[in-house]
This record gives sequence, structure tokens and C-alpha cells, in this order.
Amino acid sequence: MVEPTPSEHVIQIQQRAGIRGRVHSSTLRRRAIKVLRQFDLPDSELSLVLTGDEEIRALNASWRGKDAATDVLSFPQEDMPRPPGVRRALGDVVVSIETAERQRARGALPRLRMSGPWSLTDEVTFLMLHGVLHLLGFDHVEDGEAEMMEVTEAAFMYALLNRRR
Repeated sequence: MVEPTPSEHVIQIQQRAGIRGRVHSSTLRRRAIKVLRQFDLPDSELSLVLTGDEEIRALNASWRGKDAATDVLSFPQEDMPRPPGVRRALGDVVVSIETAERQRARGALPRLRMSGPWSLTDEVTFLMLHGVLHLLGFDHVEDGEAEMMEVTEAAFMYALLNRRR
């Protein structure tokens, strides 16, 4: 196996049992790399875990004290100094495919104002992007923060999906 050079992005995608094959991993990987490039994050690594409601519910209860399934959780890595040649580990983004499927059935998020088909891979892409934004410090607790995050998400999704408003 050839080791990637430090200038490449590494996107690790784990699909839990029962989840495999429901989304296009190669498409998610390409889209994640585009997001990291847009944010000018060279030499970075991202872990994306695709799971079900049961596991994400347990994580949500453990880490956030909320005993309910959710669509996406983000777990940032410590931003510690790195030796030269070592990638920046951004963290883990965990997506519930079961929740994503229910959301996909409703179509693109209304705030995105996208027309056309909305696949499960598109929904998971949106959730991955949302999770990456959290890893980078974006939040949506307060109105101003939420608006900034939504504008950023919409701009990225239009670019990632090559669509127009």
C-alpha cells in the first residue's frame, strides 16, 4: 500500500453493519475533499462514520445528555501543534443514515431552496458539511450564528451539487 503524501487530504469513511451500500462512499469522499479545499485545509484528515439511530442515540446521550437519535454529531480533535509532515486531524463526523433517510424523503432542506432530485447521498453530504462546519467552530445556537452557518451551508451545497438557485 502506498502512503499518501502529506499534502493530500485523507477522508476515512466507516459504514457500520446494515448501513453499507446505502450511500456512495466515493461521492462522499470527493465532496468532503472539496469542502476541505474550500476552507483551505491542506494536510488534513476527516473521519466520517455512517451509522444508525441506535448508535447515534447512545452517543448523543453520552456526550450531550440528550437521549434521542439525531442526524449528525461532531467530535473535534484537540488542536495541538503538529510536527512537520503530520496531517491535521479535524475530528469525527457521525451521521445516522436512518435519520438522513427520513429527512431525504422530505426533499432538500427548505432553506437551501434547491430544486430537482435530492438523494440520500445528497442528504448525507449536507449532514457531513454541517458536521465539518461544527468541527471548524461554526455553531447555530444564536440567531446570528445560525444565519451565518445556513448561508455557508447553502453556498457549499450549490457548489458541491453544481446546482443553481
